[in-house]
Amino acid sequence: MEAREILLSALMTISAVILTYRWLSLVHNNVDFVVVFFAFLLTFSLGALLLSMMFRMGKTVEELESTKRMIAANADELERRFEERLAVYVRDLEERLDDIRKRMYR
Repeated sequence: MEAREILLSALMTISAVILTYRWLSLVHNNVDFVVVFFAFLLTFSLGALLLSMMFRMGKTVEELESTKRMIAANADELERRFEERLAVYVRDLEERLDDIRKRMYR
């Protein structure tokens, strides 16, 4: 989490509290601090939820990058093993072809 994200979350919470307080004082001439508290709680939980989602997305991206590197490494190993096996079969085929050619030229 960056400081900017935390600052914006705090700004969102403070502005919701001030907005609720001003709205209640202008419209009803009576400020109910329970409503102000729950407005604070609502915006605080929304900010925490957004920060949590950003943190999870960052972790998911890191896991995907790690998986991508692992797959690339495994693909290289698989390619090497496949080439070794293929080389054995190609050598065997070449030997058989050489035998056939020798028989044909005799």
